[in-house]
Amino acid sequence: MSARYLAGMRVVTSPILAVLLALSGIAAAMTFDASARSPAVLPDGPVLVELFTSQGCSSCPPADRLLGRLAGEKGVVALGYHVTYWDRLGWPDPFATAWGTRRQYGYGETVSAGRIYTPQIVIDGRTHVVGSNEGQVRAEIAAASRGLHPATPVLRWMPDNRLQIVLPDAAEAAGAEIWLVRFDRRRETAVQRGENGGRRLANFQVARERVSLGRFDGRARTLEAAVPSQGDAGWGVAVIVQQPGPGRVWGSALLDAPRPDA
Repeated sequence: MSARYLAGMRVVTSPILAVLLALSGIAAAMTFDASARSPAVLPDGPVLVELFTSQGCSSCPPADRLLGRLAGEKGVVALGYHVTYWDRLGWPDPFATAWGTRRQYGYGETVSAGRIYTPQIVIDGRTHVVGSNEGQVRAEIAAASRGLHPATPVLRWMPDNRLQIVLPDAAEAAGAEIWLVRFDRRRETAVQRGENGGRRLANFQVARERVSLGRFDGRARTLEAAVPSQGDAGWGVAVIVQQPGPGRVWGSALLDAPRPDA
């Protein structure tokens, strides 16, 4: 995976993700994923729940299972980022990414007072919780759901394999970063070594790639993105509008892969 710089921001690119930006009436063309059409799947104002996890961490499977349950609930945008710092202890997590690890370290500076641990859940870019503590996680989600999400995007699949992203007027979110993340809904791995050696682990909402769509200027606009198919329906996309830092999440949404027969 390579990196380039655009408008002062670090942009992660890959053979799968490449972006040509357009933030005001000009369509954004992307090589991303698609093949059918469906409406947005969440109501306005969902809460972003991000789990930082590792297959090398014996405390993480309960948090992974919790994320899988949350992913099936309305009002939640759930993503799982696998970190790299457990890899040195005997099992290289196949889903670990340097950019996911950097995102957690960024939250260490802005949210968790330097604490970096697994399993860690960050909610709306504002609070952190031990990811296996379901009661506390749900309490923080309920509290965050009462907050404002003025830049919640609306997502839907359009003809010709295009993802439409509609952003509302939200002056308070001006300057926020717009991120597009591709995730796999569920992956299973037979772990051979490390703390979970001999176990078969299920991971959910696994963040695989991320690309920046630039900065939001606070005015309503529509972006479109063409997305190359991943070959099955077991994936989806999420869009996050977030204060740089990483900081407060002003809005987020997700959309499952289009149906192959649609």
